[in-house]
Amino acid sequence: MSDACPYDEAFQRSVLRLMQIDEPFAARAFQWIDRGFFTTEALGWIFTVFEGYWRDYHTPCVDSPLRAAAAYAPTHRRDYYYQEVEAVIARGNVPESDWVKDRLTDFCRRGVFAVAHKESAALYNGGKADEAYDVMAKAQDRIREIAFDYVDRQWFFEELGDRQNARLREDRIQRMSTGITDLDKACGGGVQPGEVWSVFAYAKRCKTTWLCNQGFFALRTVAAPVLHIVLEGRGDKIAARYDSLFANEFYSKVKRGEIEPRMLGYMHEEYSRMRRLLVIRTMNDWDVNMSHVQAELKELSSNGFVPRMLILDYVDLLRSRYQLAGEGSERQHQVEASRDLKRLVNQQDLACWTAWQATRPKPDAHTREHVLTSGNVADAYAKVRIVDAYGSLNATDEEMEQNQMRIFWEAHRDSPVRKTWVITNDLDRSRMATEVVGLEAAAP
Repeated sequence: MSDACPYDEAFQRSVLRLMQIDEPFAARAFQWIDRGFFTTEALGWIFTVFEGYWRDYHTPCVDSPLRAAAAYAPTHRRDYYYQEVEAVIARGNVPESDWVKDRLTDFCRRGVFAVAHKESAALYNGGKADEAYDVMAKAQDRIREIAFDYVDRQWFFEELGDRQNARLREDRIQRMSTGITDLDKACGGGVQPGEVWSVFAYAKRCKTTWLCNQGFFALRTVAAPVLHIVLEGRGDKIAARYDSLFANEFYSKVKRGEIEPRMLGYMHEEYSRMRRLLVIRTMNDWDVNMSHVQAELKELSSNGFVPRMLILDYVDLLRSRYQLAGEGSERQHQVEASRDLKRLVNQQDLACWTAWQATRPKPDAHTREHVLTSGNVADAYAKVRIVDAYGSLNATDEEMEQNQMRIFWEAHRDSPVRKTWVITNDLDRSRMATEVVGLEAAAP
Protein backbone atom coordinates (compact mmCIF):
# COMPACT_ATOMS: atom_id res chain seq x y z
CA MET A 1 0.00 0.00 0.00
CA SER A 2 1.59 3.25 -1.16
CA ASP A 3 -0.98 5.87 -0.06
CA ALA A 4 0.51 8.64 2.06
CA CYS A 5 -0.40 8.77 5.73
CA PRO A 6 -3.23 11.25 6.39
CA TYR A 7 -2.01 11.89 9.93
CA ASP A 8 0.78 14.19 11.12
CA GLU A 9 4.48 13.45 11.48
CA ALA A 10 4.15 12.80 15.22
CA PHE A 11 1.79 9.94 14.40
CA GLN A 12 4.22 8.58 11.80
CA ARG A 13 7.08 8.71 14.31
CA SER A 14 4.95 6.73 16.75
CA VAL A 15 4.37 4.09 14.08
CA LEU A 16 8.12 3.81 13.51
CA ARG A 17 8.84 3.65 17.24
CA LEU A 18 6.27 0.87 17.69
CA MET A 19 8.05 -1.01 14.91
CA GLN A 20 11.18 -0.93 17.07
CA ILE A 21 9.68 -2.06 20.36
CA ASP A 22 6.74 -4.28 19.31
CA GLU A 23 7.85 -7.17 17.11
CA PRO A 24 4.34 -8.52 16.23
CA PHE A 25 3.36 -4.98 15.25
CA ALA A 26 6.47 -4.66 13.08
CA ALA A 27 5.71 -7.92 11.27
CA ARG A 28 2.22 -6.68 10.41
CA ALA A 29 3.39 -3.18 9.53
CA PHE A 30 5.79 -4.53 6.90
CA GLN A 31 2.86 -6.46 5.46
CA TRP A 32 0.51 -3.50 5.13
CA ILE A 33 2.55 -0.30 4.70
CA ASP A 34 5.57 0.77 2.68
CA ARG A 35 7.79 3.81 2.26
CA GLY A 36 5.07 5.71 0.44
CA PHE A 37 3.08 5.84 3.69
CA PHE A 38 5.54 8.36 5.18
CA THR A 39 5.26 12.00 4.15
CA THR A 40 8.86 13.17 4.69
CA GLU A 41 12.13 12.06 3.20
CA ALA A 42 13.74 11.23 6.55
CA LEU A 43 10.82 9.20 7.93
CA GLY A 44 10.65 7.22 4.70
CA TRP A 45 14.38 6.60 4.94
CA ILE A 46 14.03 5.33 8.52
CA PHE A 47 11.33 2.89 7.36
CA THR A 48 13.71 1.67 4.64
CA VAL A 49 16.45 1.08 7.26
CA PHE A 50 13.96 -0.90 9.37
CA GLU A 51 12.88 -2.91 6.34
CA GLY A 52 16.47 -3.82 5.43
CA TYR A 53 17.31 -4.75 9.02
CA TRP A 54 14.22 -6.95 9.26
CA ARG A 55 15.10 -8.66 5.98
CA ASP A 56 18.69 -9.32 7.09
CA TYR A 57 18.16 -10.19 10.76
CA HIS A 58 14.46 -11.10 11.15
CA THR A 59 14.12 -8.77 14.12
CA PRO A 60 13.21 -5.09 14.68
CA CYS A 61 15.99 -2.52 14.27
CA VAL A 62 17.06 -1.18 17.66
CA ASP A 63 18.34 2.32 18.31
CA SER A 64 22.09 1.88 17.88
CA PRO A 65 22.05 0.41 14.32
CA LEU A 66 19.58 3.13 13.34
CA ARG A 67 21.93 5.84 14.62
CA ALA A 68 24.85 4.15 12.91
CA ALA A 69 22.94 4.16 9.60
CA ALA A 70 22.30 7.90 9.92
CA ALA A 71 26.06 8.47 9.89
CA TYR A 72 26.07 7.42 6.21
CA ALA A 73 23.42 9.91 5.13
CA PRO A 74 24.53 12.58 2.61
CA THR A 75 26.62 15.18 4.42
CA HIS A 76 24.29 18.08 3.64
CA ARG A 77 21.29 16.12 5.02
CA ARG A 78 22.95 14.34 7.94
CA ASP A 79 21.78 16.70 10.68
CA TYR A 80 18.21 16.44 9.39
CA TYR A 81 18.36 12.64 9.44
CA TYR A 82 19.90 12.62 12.93
CA GLN A 83 17.11 14.91 14.19
CA GLU A 84 14.40 12.62 12.84
CA VAL A 85 16.14 9.52 14.23
CA GLU A 86 16.24 11.11 17.68
CA ALA A 87 12.61 12.25 17.33
CA VAL A 88 11.54 8.65 16.61
CA ILE A 89 13.57 7.26 19.51
CA ALA A 90 12.19 9.93 21.82
CA ARG A 91 8.69 8.46 21.39
CA GLY A 92 9.78 6.03 24.12
CA ASN A 93 7.23 3.34 24.87
CA VAL A 94 4.46 5.11 22.89
CA PRO A 95 1.80 5.22 25.62
CA GLU A 96 -0.88 5.90 23.01
CA SER A 97 0.01 2.68 21.14
CA ASP A 98 -3.57 1.34 21.09
CA TRP A 99 -4.76 4.60 19.56
CA VAL A 100 -1.98 4.46 16.95
CA LYS A 101 -2.84 0.86 16.07
CA ASP A 102 -6.56 1.66 15.78
CA ARG A 103 -5.97 4.60 13.44
CA LEU A 104 -3.48 2.66 11.35
CA THR A 105 -5.90 -0.26 11.09
CA ASP A 106 -8.66 2.07 9.94
CA PHE A 107 -6.36 3.73 7.38
CA CYS A 108 -5.22 0.41 5.89
CA ARG A 109 -8.78 -0.97 5.76
CA ARG A 110 -10.06 2.13 4.03
CA GLY A 111 -7.19 1.90 1.56
CA VAL A 112 -8.01 -1.70 0.65
CA PHE A 113 -11.71 -0.84 0.35
CA ALA A 114 -11.08 2.21 -1.84
CA VAL A 115 -8.89 0.30 -4.29
CA ALA A 116 -11.31 -2.63 -4.45
CA HIS A 117 -14.33 -0.35 -4.83
CA LYS A 118 -12.77 1.42 -7.80
CA GLU A 119 -11.80 -1.84 -9.48
CA SER A 120 -15.16 -3.43 -8.74
CA ALA A 121 -17.09 -0.42 -10.07
CA ALA A 122 -15.12 -0.50 -13.32
CA LEU A 123 -15.84 -4.21 -13.76
CA TYR A 124 -19.53 -3.82 -12.93
CA ASN A 125 -19.96 -0.89 -15.31
CA GLY A 126 -18.26 -2.96 -17.97
CA GLY A 127 -20.83 -5.70 -17.61
CA LYS A 128 -18.66 -8.06 -15.55
CA ALA A 129 -20.84 -8.31 -12.48
CA ASP A 130 -19.53 -11.67 -11.22
CA GLU A 131 -15.91 -10.46 -11.41
CA ALA A 132 -16.93 -7.27 -9.59
CA TYR A 133 -18.50 -9.28 -6.78
CA ASP A 134 -15.36 -11.46 -6.51
CA VAL A 135 -13.15 -8.38 -6.16
CA MET A 136 -15.24 -7.05 -3.29
CA ALA A 137 -15.43 -10.47 -1.61
CA LYS A 138 -11.63 -10.78 -1.69
CA ALA A 139 -11.33 -7.24 -0.37
CA GLN A 140 -13.57 -8.10 2.57
CA ASP A 141 -11.31 -11.05 3.40
CA ARG A 142 -8.25 -8.81 3.29
CA ILE A 143 -9.94 -6.15 5.41
CA ARG A 144 -10.71 -8.73 8.10
CA GLU A 145 -7.04 -9.75 8.10
CA ILE A 146 -5.78 -6.23 8.81
CA ALA A 147 -4.99 -5.92 12.50
CA PHE A 148 -1.96 -4.68 14.43
CA ASP A 149 -2.71 -6.08 17.88
CA TYR A 150 -1.04 -9.33 18.88
CA VAL A 151 -3.42 -12.28 19.21
CA ASP A 152 -2.06 -15.64 20.30
CA ARG A 153 -3.79 -17.60 17.58
CA GLN A 154 -1.98 -19.65 14.95
CA TRP A 155 -3.20 -20.47 11.47
CA PHE A 156 -0.70 -23.28 11.18
CA PHE A 157 -0.34 -23.80 7.45
CA GLU A 158 -0.57 -20.11 6.62
CA GLU A 159 2.08 -19.02 9.16
CA LEU A 160 5.12 -21.05 8.18
CA GLY A 161 6.97 -17.85 7.24
CA ASP A 162 6.28 -16.24 10.63
CA ARG A 163 7.41 -19.36 12.47
CA GLN A 164 10.57 -19.57 10.42
CA ASN A 165 11.38 -15.91 11.06
CA ALA A 166 10.97 -16.47 14.80
CA ARG A 167 13.23 -19.52 14.69
CA LEU A 168 15.88 -17.67 12.72
CA ARG A 169 15.76 -14.79 15.17
CA GLU A 170 16.20 -17.13 18.14
CA ASP A 171 19.02 -18.93 16.35
CA ARG A 172 20.68 -15.61 15.62
CA ILE A 173 20.48 -14.63 19.28
CA GLN A 174 21.99 -17.95 20.33
CA ARG A 175 24.77 -17.86 17.73
CA MET A 176 26.83 -14.71 18.12
CA SER A 177 28.47 -13.44 14.96
CA THR A 178 32.21 -12.88 14.71
CA GLY A 179 31.64 -9.88 12.46
CA ILE A 180 32.86 -11.85 9.42
CA THR A 181 29.92 -13.42 7.61
CA ASP A 182 31.93 -16.04 5.74
CA LEU A 183 33.68 -17.09 8.95
CA ASP A 184 30.30 -17.45 10.66
CA LYS A 185 29.08 -19.66 7.80
CA ALA A 186 32.19 -21.82 8.00
CA CYS A 187 31.67 -22.33 11.75
CA GLY A 188 28.00 -23.15 12.10
CA GLY A 189 26.73 -19.58 12.30
CA GLY A 190 29.01 -18.09 14.94
CA VAL A 191 29.88 -18.65 18.58
CA GLN A 192 27.30 -20.81 20.33
CA PRO A 193 26.55 -21.31 24.05
CA GLY A 194 28.88 -23.92 25.49
CA GLU A 195 31.69 -23.12 23.05
CA VAL A 196 35.14 -21.63 23.70
CA TRP A 197 36.76 -19.79 20.78
CA SER A 198 40.33 -18.54 20.89
CA VAL A 199 42.59 -16.32 18.81
CA PHE A 200 46.37 -16.27 19.05
CA ALA A 201 48.94 -13.80 17.81
CA TYR A 202 52.33 -12.34 18.51
CA ALA A 203 52.60 -9.83 21.32
CA LYS A 204 51.08 -6.42 20.50
CA ARG A 205 49.15 -7.82 17.56
CA CYS A 206 45.62 -6.87 18.62
CA LYS A 207 44.36 -9.85 20.65
CA THR A 208 42.72 -7.58 23.23
CA THR A 209 41.25 -5.34 20.52
CA TRP A 210 39.76 -8.39 18.80
CA LEU A 211 38.20 -9.57 22.08
CA CYS A 212 36.69 -6.13 22.73
CA ASN A 213 35.20 -6.17 19.24
CA GLN A 214 33.57 -9.54 19.92
CA GLY A 215 32.01 -8.16 23.10
CA PHE A 216 30.89 -5.03 21.27
CA PHE A 217 29.32 -7.05 18.47
CA ALA A 218 27.37 -9.25 20.91
CA LEU A 219 26.10 -6.12 22.68
CA ARG A 220 25.25 -4.12 19.59
CA THR A 221 23.59 -6.80 17.49
CA VAL A 222 21.74 -9.04 19.95
CA ALA A 223 22.01 -7.16 23.27
CA ALA A 224 23.68 -10.18 24.88
CA PRO A 225 24.92 -9.54 28.45
CA VAL A 226 28.73 -9.69 28.43
CA LEU A 227 31.21 -10.29 31.24
CA HIS A 228 34.70 -9.14 30.18
CA ILE A 229 37.40 -10.34 32.57
CA VAL A 230 40.79 -8.65 32.38
CA LEU A 231 43.68 -10.73 33.76
CA GLU A 232 46.44 -8.34 32.74
CA GLY A 233 46.29 -4.58 32.50
CA ARG A 234 43.74 -2.01 33.59
CA GLY A 235 40.00 -2.15 33.33
CA ASP A 236 39.73 1.55 32.54
CA LYS A 237 41.67 0.98 29.31
CA ILE A 238 39.24 -1.76 28.29
CA ALA A 239 36.35 0.57 29.12
CA ALA A 240 37.95 3.24 26.90
CA ARG A 241 38.12 0.73 24.05
CA TYR A 242 34.41 -0.01 24.39
CA ASP A 243 33.62 3.72 24.52
CA SER A 244 35.69 4.17 21.37
CA LEU A 245 33.76 1.38 19.64
CA PHE A 246 30.33 2.67 20.63
CA ALA A 247 31.21 6.28 19.76
CA ASN A 248 33.21 5.39 16.64
CA GLU A 249 35.66 7.93 18.02
CA PHE A 250 39.45 7.99 18.22
CA TYR A 251 40.66 5.90 21.15
CA SER A 252 43.22 8.60 21.97
CA LYS A 253 40.45 11.21 22.20
CA VAL A 254 38.27 8.98 24.34
CA LYS A 255 41.11 8.50 26.82
CA ARG A 256 41.43 12.29 27.09
CA GLY A 257 37.67 12.76 27.45
CA GLU A 258 37.41 14.56 24.10
CA ILE A 259 34.19 12.97 22.85
CA GLU A 260 32.18 15.31 20.61
CA PRO A 261 29.21 16.68 22.64
CA ARG A 262 26.48 15.45 20.32
CA MET A 263 27.98 11.95 20.25
CA LEU A 264 28.31 12.02 24.03
CA GLY A 265 24.59 12.75 24.19
CA TYR A 266 23.84 9.77 21.94
CA MET A 267 26.07 7.57 24.11
CA HIS A 268 24.25 8.61 27.29
CA GLU A 269 20.93 7.71 25.68
CA GLU A 270 22.14 4.40 24.27
CA TYR A 271 23.91 3.43 27.49
CA SER A 272 20.77 4.18 29.49
CA ARG A 273 18.97 1.54 27.40
CA MET A 274 21.86 -0.93 27.70
CA ARG A 275 22.24 -0.71 31.44
CA ARG A 276 23.47 -3.88 33.15
CA LEU A 277 24.54 -5.52 29.87
CA LEU A 278 28.33 -5.17 30.23
CA VAL A 279 30.54 -5.84 33.24
CA ILE A 280 34.31 -5.30 33.01
CA ARG A 281 36.05 -7.11 35.86
CA THR A 282 39.78 -6.72 36.45
CA MET A 283 41.64 -9.54 38.24
CA ASN A 284 45.33 -8.73 38.29
CA ASP A 285 46.50 -11.05 41.07
CA TRP A 286 49.14 -13.59 40.13
CA ASP A 287 47.09 -16.61 41.29
CA VAL A 288 43.73 -16.02 39.59
CA ASN A 289 42.05 -19.35 38.83
CA MET A 290 38.65 -20.66 37.83
CA SER A 291 37.30 -20.44 41.37
CA HIS A 292 37.71 -16.64 41.18
CA VAL A 293 35.76 -16.53 37.92
CA GLN A 294 33.03 -18.74 39.41
CA ALA A 295 32.82 -16.48 42.47
CA GLU A 296 32.41 -13.44 40.22
CA LEU A 297 29.62 -15.14 38.27
CA LYS A 298 27.88 -16.05 41.52
CA GLU A 299 28.20 -12.51 42.86
CA LEU A 300 26.85 -11.03 39.64
CA SER A 301 23.98 -13.52 39.56
CA SER A 302 22.93 -12.42 43.04
CA ASN A 303 22.69 -8.90 41.59
CA GLY A 304 20.55 -10.03 38.66
CA PHE A 305 23.31 -10.13 36.01
CA VAL A 306 23.61 -13.39 34.07
CA PRO A 307 26.03 -13.11 31.13
CA ARG A 308 25.52 -14.94 27.87
CA MET A 309 29.04 -14.19 26.67
CA LEU A 310 32.24 -14.48 28.69
CA ILE A 311 35.39 -12.81 27.42
CA LEU A 312 38.55 -13.91 29.23
CA ASP A 313 41.59 -11.81 28.35
CA TYR A 314 43.34 -14.19 28.34
CA VAL A 315 43.39 -17.87 29.38
CA ASP A 316 47.21 -18.23 29.34
CA LEU A 317 47.23 -16.08 32.48
CA LEU A 318 44.70 -18.23 34.34
CA ARG A 319 46.19 -20.55 36.93
CA SER A 320 45.19 -24.14 37.68
CA ARG A 321 44.99 -26.33 40.78
CA TYR A 322 48.63 -27.31 40.16
CA GLN A 323 49.63 -23.70 40.78
CA LEU A 324 47.73 -23.61 44.07
CA ALA A 325 49.51 -26.75 45.24
CA GLY A 326 52.87 -25.41 44.14
CA GLU A 327 53.18 -28.17 41.59
CA GLY A 328 53.26 -28.59 37.86
CA SER A 329 54.92 -26.94 34.89
CA GLU A 330 53.72 -23.93 32.95
CA ARG A 331 52.39 -26.31 30.32
CA GLN A 332 50.31 -28.15 32.93
CA HIS A 333 48.94 -24.87 34.33
CA GLN A 334 47.77 -23.73 30.92
CA VAL A 335 46.24 -27.05 29.87
CA GLU A 336 44.37 -27.53 33.14
CA ALA A 337 43.23 -23.91 33.23
CA SER A 338 41.86 -24.33 29.68
CA ARG A 339 39.99 -27.45 30.77
CA ASP A 340 38.59 -25.58 33.77
CA LEU A 341 37.37 -22.83 31.43
CA LYS A 342 35.74 -25.32 29.06
CA ARG A 343 33.95 -27.05 31.96
CA LEU A 344 32.67 -23.72 33.29
CA VAL A 345 31.42 -22.63 29.87
CA ASN A 346 29.54 -25.91 29.46
CA GLN A 347 28.02 -25.73 32.93
CA GLN A 348 26.94 -22.10 32.60
CA ASP A 349 25.89 -22.41 28.93
CA LEU A 350 28.07 -19.44 27.97
CA ALA A 351 29.53 -18.38 24.66
CA CYS A 352 33.20 -17.66 25.35
CA TRP A 353 36.08 -15.85 23.68
CA THR A 354 39.67 -15.96 24.90
CA ALA A 355 43.20 -15.70 23.49
CA TRP A 356 46.59 -17.38 23.50
CA GLN A 357 50.07 -16.08 23.06
CA ALA A 358 52.03 -17.23 20.00
CA THR A 359 55.59 -18.50 20.14
CA ARG A 360 58.40 -15.97 20.13
CA PRO A 361 58.58 -14.41 16.66
CA LYS A 362 61.55 -14.84 14.34
CA PRO A 363 63.59 -11.71 13.54
CA ASP A 364 61.76 -11.11 10.25
CA ALA A 365 58.26 -11.99 11.56
CA HIS A 366 56.95 -8.42 11.38
CA THR A 367 58.29 -7.73 7.89
CA ARG A 368 57.63 -11.04 6.13
CA GLU A 369 54.02 -11.88 5.24
CA HIS A 370 53.01 -15.25 6.73
CA VAL A 371 50.28 -16.73 8.94
CA LEU A 372 50.47 -18.38 12.33
CA THR A 373 49.06 -21.90 12.63
CA SER A 374 48.33 -24.02 15.69
CA GLY A 375 51.94 -25.17 15.70
CA ASN A 376 52.83 -21.62 16.73
CA VAL A 377 50.71 -21.66 19.92
CA ALA A 378 53.02 -20.95 22.85
CA ASP A 379 53.73 -23.28 25.78
CA ALA A 380 51.03 -25.93 25.39
CA TYR A 381 49.72 -27.25 22.08
CA ALA A 382 47.17 -29.36 24.00
CA LYS A 383 45.08 -26.19 24.49
CA VAL A 384 44.13 -26.50 20.83
CA ARG A 385 42.31 -29.79 21.46
CA ILE A 386 40.22 -28.30 24.29
CA VAL A 387 38.62 -25.30 22.57
CA ASP A 388 35.88 -25.47 19.95
CA ALA A 389 37.37 -23.08 17.40
CA TYR A 390 40.67 -21.29 16.94
CA GLY A 391 42.53 -19.03 14.57
CA SER A 392 45.29 -16.44 14.40
CA LEU A 393 45.64 -12.69 13.87
CA ASN A 394 48.43 -11.79 11.45
CA ALA A 395 49.90 -8.52 10.22
CA THR A 396 53.24 -7.19 9.12
CA ASP A 397 54.31 -3.73 10.26
CA GLU A 398 53.30 -2.40 6.84
CA GLU A 399 49.83 -3.93 7.13
CA MET A 400 49.43 -2.44 10.59
CA GLU A 401 50.19 1.00 9.14
CA GLN A 402 47.59 0.39 6.41
CA ASN A 403 44.92 -0.54 8.99
CA GLN A 404 44.66 -4.09 7.71
CA MET A 405 45.06 -7.51 9.26
CA ARG A 406 44.77 -11.10 8.09
CA ILE A 407 42.76 -13.51 10.21
CA PHE A 408 43.53 -17.16 9.52
CA TRP A 409 40.87 -19.49 10.91
CA GLU A 410 42.21 -23.00 11.26
CA ALA A 411 39.36 -25.14 12.60
CA HIS A 412 35.93 -25.34 14.16
CA ARG A 413 35.46 -28.39 16.36
CA ASP A 414 36.74 -31.32 14.30
CA SER A 415 36.31 -29.63 10.94
CA PRO A 416 39.19 -27.78 9.28
CA VAL A 417 38.43 -24.29 7.99
CA ARG A 418 41.90 -23.11 6.93
CA LYS A 419 40.91 -19.85 5.28
CA THR A 420 42.37 -16.39 5.53
CA TRP A 421 40.33 -13.20 5.51
CA VAL A 422 41.75 -9.70 5.13
CA ILE A 423 39.90 -7.38 7.49
CA THR A 424 39.88 -3.73 8.40
CA ASN A 425 41.96 -3.07 11.52
CA ASP A 426 41.32 0.54 12.53
CA LEU A 427 43.25 0.76 15.79
CA ASP A 428 42.59 4.49 16.02
CA ARG A 429 38.96 3.60 16.73
CA SER A 430 39.59 0.09 18.12
CA ARG A 431 37.51 -1.40 15.27
CA MET A 432 38.22 -4.76 13.67
CA ALA A 433 36.30 -7.15 11.41
CA THR A 434 33.57 -4.64 10.63
CA GLU A 435 34.42 -4.85 6.94
CA VAL A 436 35.96 -7.70 5.00
CA VAL A 437 38.17 -6.04 2.39
CA GLY A 438 39.36 -9.19 0.67
CA LEU A 439 39.35 -12.97 0.81
CA GLU A 440 42.15 -15.42 0.34
CA ALA A 441 41.06 -19.00 0.00
CA ALA A 442 44.52 -20.53 0.06
CA ALA A 443 45.82 -21.86 3.35
CA PRO A 444 49.51 -21.70 4.20
